[in-house]
Amino acid sequence: MASSYIRKIFFTTLGLSSSVFLNLNTAGFAQAIISLPSLSTTTNASTSTPRLQPKKNNLQWFYSVAERIIRANGLDDHPWRFQITNEYNINAYADELNKIVIYKGLLDQIHGDDAALAFIISHELAHHTQRHFAQQEEAEASLKEKLLKEAESEYYNLIVQEWRKSKNPISTATINAIKQRIILQKKQEFEITMQALSRQHEFQADEIGYTYMIKAGYEINGGLRVLNLFSRLPSDYTEISSHPPTQQRINALKQVMNKYLWFALWIDGNERLKNNPQPLKLDLSEDGVSLRINSRFVSR
Repeated sequence: MASSYIRKIFFTTLGLSSSVFLNLNTAGFAQAIISLPSLSTTTNASTSTPRLQPKKNNLQWFYSVAERIIRANGLDDHPWRFQITNEYNINAYADELNKIVIYKGLLDQIHGDDAALAFIISHELAHHTQRHFAQQEEAEASLKEKLLKEAESEYYNLIVQEWRKSKNPISTATINAIKQRIILQKKQEFEITMQALSRQHEFQADEIGYTYMIKAGYEINGGLRVLNLFSRLPSDYTEISSHPPTQQRINALKQVMNKYLWFALWIDGNERLKNNPQPLKLDLSEDGVSLRINSRFVSR
């Protein structure tokens, strides 16, 4: 909340045990999911024996929040895929087309905080709806082509300059030095440009994600709690990190919260929920790994 620098957008994660998949192909899966017991106990009046109380498991929790956000923002024209991994990482990311991956460790750290989960899901949804993945692919290809042409031109000009100065054949060492200087310069230009685009996308996903969660009716400070959590983690931030420093994201999100009238956003989302009150159906995706929240057309 990864693969290569350009090809994956980080943010958060969900965890799902393999046993949960046993019931994924049954009809009305979302309604039929069996609740896992909590560690809290109550006493049976007749036997005075402690008894486990059921609670929402991670899958039920994630589904209930995600499908509400999708309906409230009119994002239910097509299905969405979600994967909860068992790795205990504090992370999540947008992956492939309309897919979000969340790690169990992050769910544990925000356990029970619906608004925090709503912000995480909304942030990753925004990466998809704003075509950040595609934009980065397109920008990468275009920038590489531009830098390659520049490198070829600069290399030719420098070779000509060296020849004019010496009037003698240019040594292999000089040619290699020119090549390495140009390669290093173009690599730095590439990294700086792609970093700026990636950071811009993170700020945009925070902003649009905030509007998504408010339209779904979630408490406004959930995003700040998520980012404050990240700010307490050991920082892996460097000058070439794809994400902005967490404190910058916190400051930017506070400005976003002042920018939008939450009540107007809530009215808009609530109207959509009233017009489309039927919860979206959940089943196993064709990839056999991720879960699919179906479009509204399947629900009808």
